[in-house]
Amino acid sequence: MNKAVEYEKFVQDVYQSIVDAQGYANITVQHNVKLKGRSNQEHQIDIYWEFELAGVKNRVAIECKNYSTEVPIGKVRDFYGVLTDIGNINGVMVSTVGFQSGAKEFASHYGIDLIEVRVPKSEDWMGRIKSLVLLAKVVMPNIRKGGY
Repeated sequence: MNKAVEYEKFVQDVYQSIVDAQGYANITVQHNVKLKGRSNQEHQIDIYWEFELAGVKNRVAIECKNYSTEVPIGKVRDFYGVLTDIGNINGVMVSTVGFQSGAKEFASHYGIDLIEVRVPKSEDWMGRIKSLVLLAKVVMPNIRKGGY
């Protein structure tokens, strides 16, 4: 499996865990989904899920970027084009290293969420508790048969 697909599967697992933890056991977060747009073009979506709430269908598409540099505005614009063609869908773009400032501005203007999803680095733990060790002493009562 190549690194891009490995990252997509990692993101799928992360989002499935989030959805499950929030109590939506009936939502399946899918990988590599094809959706047809209004232009009749088929679009490949890295991560996708949908659900219905109060009679309204909600759809989420996630574009994954496993880059060694920040994602440029062009990639966000391309994703915006896909979302616009599909219509009525929320877009999220995830990256291992973040996004260039122009990409952030563009995404903010058009309602695309940009999220950094990666395994924590050692500097992420600065000022935070990484592990907690609890020591407990268990005392077992000594009970004799026959009473006192």
